[in-house]
Amino acid sequence: MFLKTWQSGKIREFIQMYELKIALRQILSRKKQTLFAILAVALAVAVITVMMAMLSGFQDELVRSSIENNPHIVISPQDEGEEFIHLYRYTSALIAKKEGVIAVSPKYLGQAALEYRDNAEGVSLQGVNPESEENVMRVNKDVIEGDLLTLVHTKYGILLGDRLAENLEVHIGDRVDVVFPGSQTTSFKVVGLVHTGTAADETIAYARLDSVQDFFNEPGVVSTIGVRVADPYQANVIASSIERETGLNAVSWSEANAEILGLLETQMVFVNIFYLLIYGIAGFGIANTLITIVAQRTREIGILKAMGASQKSIMVIFIFQSLVLGAIGLVLGTVLGYITIVALQNYKIEVPQEMYFGLQTLPLEVEALNFVYAAFFAFIVNILSGIYPARKASKLDPVKAIESA
Repeated sequence: MFLKTWQSGKIREFIQMYELKIALRQILSRKKQTLFAILAVALAVAVITVMMAMLSGFQDELVRSSIENNPHIVISPQDEGEEFIHLYRYTSALIAKKEGVIAVSPKYLGQAALEYRDNAEGVSLQGVNPESEENVMRVNKDVIEGDLLTLVHTKYGILLGDRLAENLEVHIGDRVDVVFPGSQTTSFKVVGLVHTGTAADETIAYARLDSVQDFFNEPGVVSTIGVRVADPYQANVIASSIERETGLNAVSWSEANAEILGLLETQMVFVNIFYLLIYGIAGFGIANTLITIVAQRTREIGILKAMGASQKSIMVIFIFQSLVLGAIGLVLGTVLGYITIVALQNYKIEVPQEMYFGLQTLPLEVEALNFVYAAFFAFIVNILSGIYPARKASKLDPVKAIESA
């Protein structure tokens, strides 16, 4: 019994080795066709890995900018007709005690004009507590001259967007006049410049909260309260809790950017269709190669069947060929895709900021999971591509195959 089992195992091993040898011989006998089939898979995998790197990079950068360039939660008056939040100090202290909240920053927002000599520009004047705003928004990472915290010791200091400063032709240390109908014109000293890389650089201006409140004659109120949380993906839950406890309107970053995130989901559908088309083209390349081999090797297939090779063995031969072609193409495509991604990362392709939500260069993200997905789907397509020609070869009548050759 043991001998029979051992012998049957050896026979199966021999047959499998025999099938693999025939598969490799047939692949090597048609080098040009083999090369084109491998290149079809390689290019498909390379194109898809590069596309996935672009999409992943774009999504990650967009989510990162949405999280880092805005408060995780923005609190505003519940009533649309109400402009301001009253008792903001009490509300800020209450929110700061909530679990998951790491920083709170009340802010007064107003539109005004800045004048310097003969130049004048409209600005979005933001009155902030410098330390609180830094904790929520990390403003200093975008400050290219000066420091936001300078405002702590400078009541009438102001930080300007770099393009705004350029339009006004002002520099650090210059004084600009802030003008608003019904308010007394006030002189502010430029203590810093900010560069965010977005259109906000033409209009943004930071000053101390108390100075801006005095300027607009609105003491004791703020327009919004910004909140930073430990886990941005819990912002929706915390925002709902804040709404229940304060009666104010609390909007998380994901809710505020719902349209953009929805656009990304829609984009993913079209991208996946594109992936399927690319894989389909590669699959047809392999299938065409194997069908050609079946047509050219009809006599050999007939002889193998006449010698006792089963339909299953003939199918295995062609499935082996499909897997070998796909595996080589997969490895080559993965290497080619990785090299292309790294090259594009180093090249830094510039993109229009207005079209890509303020992004300055095309973002590419090398993620191992993207290569795994590409490899998995390419492997599946390779198997499917080999099934039809394998079945066609296995069903050939040995006598007719030998006679027709």
